[in-house]
This record gives sequence, C-alpha cells and structure tokens, in this order.
Amino acid sequence: MIWDSALLLTKWLSYVAMIATPGALLVSWLCARVSTGSLQLERRLLSHYVLPVTVMGIVASSLFFLLQVGVINQRGPAGMFDPVMAGILADTTVGDGLRWRLSGFFVALISAALLYLSHVWPMTRSRPAILSPMPAMLLGTAAILALSISFTVLGHSNQLGLFSRLMVVMHVASVCVWIGALVPLYTLCRERHADEIGAVAMVMTLFGQAAWIVLVAIVFSGVWMLWQLSDGFSQLLSSAHGRLLLVKLLLVAGLLALGAWHKYRLVPSLTALTLPRLRRSIAVETILAALVLALTAMLTTVVGPAT
Repeated sequence: MIWDSALLLTKWLSYVAMIATPGALLVSWLCARVSTGSLQLERRLLSHYVLPVTVMGIVASSLFFLLQVGVINQRGPAGMFDPVMAGILADTTVGDGLRWRLSGFFVALISAALLYLSHVWPMTRSRPAILSPMPAMLLGTAAILALSISFTVLGHSNQLGLFSRLMVVMHVASVCVWIGALVPLYTLCRERHADEIGAVAMVMTLFGQAAWIVLVAIVFSGVWMLWQLSDGFSQLLSSAHGRLLLVKLLLVAGLLALGAWHKYRLVPSLTALTLPRLRRSIAVETILAALVLALTAMLTTVVGPAT
C-alpha cells in the first residue's frame, strides 16, 4: 500500500509538471501579443513559475522510476538504488518512457530559461536573436511533444497501433496546453485598474479561440482512445476501471461547460466588477482539472482496464 501511494504521488506530480509548463508558455506568449507595461509583469511571473515546476517534473519522474525498481526488488527503500535492477528496468519500456520524459523536461527547462532571460535582457540592438519569444516557444513545443510521446511507450497505450499512438500524443499535448493555462490565467485575473481590463479580456479572448481547437482535439482523440482501450462501452459500468473512467468523463464535461461559460458569458462582458467572478470560476476549473489528473494517475497505476 505504501509503495502504491508513493507511485501514485510521484506520477501525479509528474503530470502536474507536464501540464503546467506548456500552459504557462502559451499564456506568456498571449500576453506578449496583447500588451506591454502592466501585463509584462505577468509574463515574468510565468517564467518564474515554469522553472520550479519543470525541476519538480525531473525529480518526480526520476523518483517514479526508482520506486518501480524498489517495488520489483521488495527489499525496502534500499532496493530502489540497486544498479543491476535499475539497468534491467532501463532497457524496458519503463526506461524508454523515462528518457522521453526527462528529455522533455530538460528542453522545457531551457525554454523557460530563455523566456526568463528575454524579460531581464534590455531591448537593445545588441540583444541576441535567440532571446526573442519564438525560440522559447519552439523549444516549448518540442518539449511537450517529447513528454506526450512518453505516454505512447508507457502504460496501456504501448500496445496500440501507429495511428492510435498519434492520438495519444494529440490528447496529451492538448490537455497540457489547455489545463496547464488555468493557473496562469487565474493569476492574470487578479484585481486590476480599469485601463487594464481590456488587455486581460483580449488575452482571454485569444485563449478562448485557441482553446476550442484544443478541445476538439481532446474530444476526438479521447473518444478514439476510449474505443481502443476498452472492451466496449458496456464495460464502463461493469468494472472498477470503467466506473472511474465515467467519473473522469463527468469531470471533463464540467470543464467543458465552464470553458463555454467563460467564452460566451464572462469574457465578452468583462469589467472590473466581474473580474473576480471569472477568477473564482477559473479556480473551480483548476480544482476539477486536479481531480481529473488524480483519476488519470489511478487509472494508469492502480486500476487497470481488466479490473
């Protein structure tokens, strides 16, 4: 039970790190497009936010691998550091997933560092071209692809065909971009002067336009994966895995409903008075997203499709 709890915790922390990084980069880029001045502060805060969660992802992913070594050894905490067993496990799909995941986090770390330097380096002619936002965004895209590919070699999806694996990559990447932006958007909705509301509304509008494309990718790839990984929709009520999956789908439906409310009701009429309402709604959306992540970790660690 202790081992299962530790595996669940480290996997959940790695999920949080994988999701936080691309979302923060996206919101930072949107802020750069919309405004200078006051919103520049948010861009800098987001660059600080990405750095620690990326390091957390590296640590959590490494601990998850070591815990798996310890589970196989069954010799207590010391068994986690058995070099022979670690070498054997590194040659399996578990090792492949770890390499993809660590590569993604390290590339994201470089992207976050470039983004941070772009904020502190003065805008002069001598400023290196690599400190423009585009290189950081390209590296961020490469990082999320590497993190998403790690899911195609870990868990139940490693037995799927090429197209289904591409669907897994699409699903994970889309989820990371969408849910990962919630905390940065929540930060953006703090109390502001009236002249800043327009810039905030523009960021929210641009995010809403991108989010619907992302949501279509999430729904399409999610339905495809559900069809591939289950024995049929009738199994959703007859197994523990299916019932947990239904709870996850209900939570996702709640996230979709909140997203629609933001796009069509709150953002178009955004004022200084309604900004706290949007901030509270994003907070609820973040809680639902955290529950989705916890259920995902359970579905891929403790409860398999056969149970």
